[in-house]
Amino acid sequence: MRPINSFNIRLLTLDDLDKWLKQCEILSSESGENNVYFGAYSITEPYPTEDIKKNTIERWIKTIDTPGWRRAWGIFDSDRIIGSADIAGGDLPTSLHRVDFGIGIMKEYRNLGLGSKLINVIIDWCKEQPSISWIDLGVFSGNDIAKIVFKKNGFKEIGYKEDAWLVDGNSIGETLMTIPVNN
Repeated sequence: MRPINSFNIRLLTLDDLDKWLKQCEILSSESGENNVYFGAYSITEPYPTEDIKKNTIERWIKTIDTPGWRRAWGIFDSDRIIGSADIAGGDLPTSLHRVDFGIGIMKEYRNLGLGSKLINVIIDWCKEQPSISWIDLGVFSGNDIAKIVFKKNGFKEIGYKEDAWLVDGNSIGETLMTIPVNN
């Protein structure tokens, strides 16, 4: 495997959308392996690529002072996206000071430090945005490695939501975490 600094991380554009969706579909298919869930989509139903594509186009073109905006960053191995993370502004103007965070790395690229590198790129970007005060996220029960990575990068646990998700008949709780970026 190449050194961590040889992977390129950058903000995604609409030109990257199809590659990003392919990576998201692969990650979704990996969720639930070894009873560790990190995605909310059922493995028994087709991945909703076209619905996600339409929604993503609408959200990626919005400015960050507009409810419902979203930005995503990709980790590239040559021209292939092997991991990504996104942040999303709330659906109301009064919640735009907080963003929701999600991340996924393809399994063959995990445990290389790429997740931490990507997390820090996004934290740094959010610190440059005066309107963003907090980054929030949820970690599915059983995904202890993710929780450790987030804590290592400054996130704090603020709560737990029991039965937050029902995926393929499995009730999944969610640990809520946050980090301040501009307080």
